[in-house]
Parts: sequence; C-alpha cells; structure tokens
Amino acid sequence: MVRLGGLWVGLLSLGILLSAPAMAERVALVVGNAGYSVSPLTNPANDATDMAERLEEIGFRVFGDGPQLDLELRDLNVAIRDFTRSLNPGDLAVFYYAGHGVEYKGTNYLIPVDDDEIAFAEDVPDWGYPAPRLLERLAATGATGVIILDACRNNPLPERGASRDVGTGLSAMETPAGASAFIMYAAAPGQTSSDGTGRNGLFTEALLQALDRPARRIDDIMYEVSFAVRSATQGRQVPWLEFAFAGEVPPHFQTGGGRAETNEVPVQVAASLATAGKPGRGIVEDGDALYGLIALADGPPPDRGLRLDMLAGGYEDAVQLGGACHGFVASSPDFHLDWDEPIGPLRVRTLSEADTVLVIRTPGGAWLCDGSESDGSPPVVDLTGGEVGLYRIWVGTEQAQSRAPDAELVVEVWSDADDAPPVAGPEQDAPVQLVPAAPIPNPAATIERGLEME
Repeated sequence: MVRLGGLWVGLLSLGILLSAPAMAERVALVVGNAGYSVSPLTNPANDATDMAERLEEIGFRVFGDGPQLDLELRDLNVAIRDFTRSLNPGDLAVFYYAGHGVEYKGTNYLIPVDDDEIAFAEDVPDWGYPAPRLLERLAATGATGVIILDACRNNPLPERGASRDVGTGLSAMETPAGASAFIMYAAAPGQTSSDGTGRNGLFTEALLQALDRPARRIDDIMYEVSFAVRSATQGRQVPWLEFAFAGEVPPHFQTGGGRAETNEVPVQVAASLATAGKPGRGIVEDGDALYGLIALADGPPPDRGLRLDMLAGGYEDAVQLGGACHGFVASSPDFHLDWDEPIGPLRVRTLSEADTVLVIRTPGGAWLCDGSESDGSPPVVDLTGGEVGLYRIWVGTEQAQSRAPDAELVVEVWSDADDAPPVAGPEQDAPVQLVPAAPIPNPAATIERGLEME
C-alpha cells in the first residue's frame, strides 16, 4: 500500500506510462446521496450529476445511464453488485460517491438515505454499506478500481457507554492482495470535508477542474486537487490518496499523452540519467526517489554548459524552508548534482518565459535560493564555496500554477570574468550578495521530511 503525502503527506508516484489492453473499457458508477432523514446534505446530487457528465465527456461509460441519486441501502447494494458484475479484467472502473460516510471500529461505511434506522453508532454496520466490500468485489473482477469518496462530511452519532468507536472522517483501507485500487479521500483521517456553499462541494469542485486536463496519471490529478483544497481551507481539509497497484504504473483517467498533457518530461541530455524532472514531488518508485542526475564524472560541463529541458514548478511553498526561499517547488528535487573539487566552481541558472525560482540544498544542509528579478533576469546560484558532495536542485515558479511552464536548467563553469563584482562608489549601492537560507531543519516542512526518507 502506498500512501499519498505532501497533501496529507506521502503522495508517491511511479514513472512509467500505462498501456491498457486494447479491449479494456472505462466505466463508472456515480452515486450522490443527499436526501437523508437525519442531517440532509446540499451538494451531493449536483456533485454526482456533474461528475457523471464529466466522466462521460472523457470517455467513460456511466453505469445506469447516469448518476444514481438518493439510494437506499438495498438499492446501493444492488447498484454496486451489478456494476462490479459488468467489469472485466483490465477495465478501469471508477466508483464515485458523494454523501455521508462514517468510520466505525476501523471500518468505513457509506450511509444510504434510509438512515432513520441509525440512531446510535452501533447501528452503522447493520444499516451502512461497508466500503471494504466494494474493494473485495472490485478485486474479484481483475479491473483497476478508482474509488472516489467525497464522504467525510461530519455526521456525529451518539454512542452507548464510554468507548469511542466512531472516528472523525474516514480511515485508511486495506486493499485485498493482488488487487489494483486507487482510493481518493476528500479529507485526511481526522478531518471532515466541506459540503460547500456553491453548486459543488469543495473537493468535487477541485476534482472537476483538474479533470479539464484528464490525460494525466491519477496521482498527478489528485496532487493538484489536494493542493487546491488545502490552499482554500488553510490546511483544515487535505484530500489524500492511497493505492495498491498490481501493475507497474498508475493509469490515466483518459488515454492521451505528449508534453501538453502530462507533467512528466524526461531529461534530454546524455550527461544525465534518463529519469524525469517532476512538478509536484519528483518521481518515487518502490520508496526510492528517482531524479535527473547531473553526472560530471568526465569533467566540467562543455563551453555552452549542460542544458536540461524540464517543467518548472510544483505544489510546495518554499517559504517553509526559511531564509531567502520563496516560490512553489516540488517536494522532491528535480535534479541531483554530484560536485567534486576538480570540476571547479559552477554556475546554476534557469531559463524560462515564466518567472522561476531556483532552490539548491547544499551537502551541508544549507538552502541557496534565488528568484526572477523585477527586470526579468533569471535566477542564478553560484556554487563557489568548494563544498564537495551532493547538491539537490529544484526549479520552481514564483507563483502557484496549475500548468507547469517549460524551463531549462543550465549548469556551466563559473569564471571570475563572468561576474567581476562592481565597486561600490558614493552613488552606487553595495553589490547584492546571495545569502544562504539558514540550515535549520523545519519539522513541519514536507520537503524536509521527504529528504529524510532518502
């Protein structure tokens, strides 16, 4: 089981694209429960209607010819049974649910609208639908399941006695062995999701917006959704994803590809490892981070320098690093640079039509940060301190962006002739010096936590 982060913290992704079998089908069951006798909700009918329409637009067949609204327990059982019976190995099956959900004694339950029988927490197993049963049914089909639960709305239930068997929000679920399932939660354990004040709930609104670019991997889309909701609620609601996948790679919501439809762009130079610079978090496979590796074992960069094509940006606020850092970067580095003294001093800079930031962590743990200047000059960091070892490099953006801009990272030999420092005179300001951010670990920083896991 791989858990998402940085959002709740732990969104891990794999770096190869999925090729689905030619006959595989994309099918979805969409449920919206709002008309409860106790604690009715406002948006699930709209959420389910809009989600069914969006999934149809991107190539899914919606089971039942549309959203299934206000299902009682028997109807919910029948819908899930018939939906899973229709699936075949290799299908991509989406189950979307908006409505009440509750965790009782470690098990998540979806609450049907005939909830008047649920007076106490101990009634939930008799009158709720256990989400693990859905996982078991999907596992038996051989399909890849995508379970989207906008079901963390607050619905407190009284309990008999002093025990606390009902949790706030939903809990993690174990996927049956050998199954392929991606579970999207509208909120992290211990949190509830907002029913929203507009047409849609906050989570579903962000998901619908992210599906405007559907030809991306599921984890890419979920990372964007989590960032949007986390930002809108100042961290009070943080969507998250967990998955177990029997294949090699996460699937895409929609078949497609190419630079315009994905966050992933491979490094295009012989001097670097053919992995990808990745907005969002970098690439992690089997718990090990994969980076563009700037290898200079054969000597310093050529006269033009190494020029590495990539996408800039990410969803982590670099302010968390302290000091001079700002902007938005990936939680994992875009590149590793192994610097040795015989290579000589280096200059690292970025080129992009967008305003970018350059963040470098030295082998000693200090942060070197620079951003685009007001005159449009690109970020530059000179590695002239002679500190031997591994430098981690991020290329971010000045402002948060949902679509990562093209950028180029340039690594070149630094020379005194490049930057003869100006002499400060009576009418000149003293030259600006790049001040490293203080190397003080911030326990709350998701970037710091990711580096500790390496």
